[in-house]
Amino acid sequence: MPFVIDVNPVLVQLGPVAIRWYGLALIAAVAVAYLIARRGTRRAGIPDAVLADGAIWVGLAALIGGRMLFEIQNDLPMLSVDPMHALMVWDGGLSFLGGLIAALAVLAIYCRRNGLSVGIVADAAAPAAAIGQAIGHFGCIITGDSSGIPTTLPWAFVYRNPAAMAPHDIALQPTQAYEAIALVGLFAILWLGRERLAHFGAGAPAGVYLVGVAVIRFSLFFLRDEAPVFAGLKTAQILSVGIGAAGALVLFVLVTRRANTPRLA
Repeated sequence: MPFVIDVNPVLVQLGPVAIRWYGLALIAAVAVAYLIARRGTRRAGIPDAVLADGAIWVGLAALIGGRMLFEIQNDLPMLSVDPMHALMVWDGGLSFLGGLIAALAVLAIYCRRNGLSVGIVADAAAPAAAIGQAIGHFGCIITGDSSGIPTTLPWAFVYRNPAAMAPHDIALQPTQAYEAIALVGLFAILWLGRERLAHFGAGAPAGVYLVGVAVIRFSLFFLRDEAPVFAGLKTAQILSVGIGAAGALVLFVLVTRRANTPRLA
């Protein structure tokens, strides 16, 4: 029996201000991610003020990058009619990979300008990003954003609310739920295995995170109704290959370096 979702994406309308489930999920995701990241940066001796300042810049970069790629992929015709539509983040519509790429670039710049190790900071951010993404996907579930292809599976999602972003009254693959579950699993690997990963050096947890999210996104986009752009692959899958390769390269360098480092008897 499919799960019927008939929830208005707007939780409360206060005059011209709409309190949306998607926005609340983003706020919760950012709050939890910040607390998790703070655990890691405190262990590394990084002041909270430095983390808070960096989180603002990285968060803005993720928001802008995620929205830009989503608009390029999905709403170019709408932008030609109403350019301000690009600012309507509260309606849903963020590309995770666009946000990740922008966030990584700004993170590297911020670390270098403040004399911080990119690897150490990225390691603190990795589990935070994984759990933050998982929480954010609950907003996607309610709004119908990032829904999958039609299916006959008994655990499909069926959207009934007229304001939902997904097609109405069609059983769809619950790709948002799949991704949230997979990200919780990735968070568990990073969090529970952080001491073991630390033995390989700064950057190991970040490398595992990049490989993990790349595998998750690449796999799930076979269940997303988006047009292929090259060799039968969709835009997100092509980007995932690049991100996964970057993570694998980081891990390869760290493992090779550790193997070639003389050990004291």
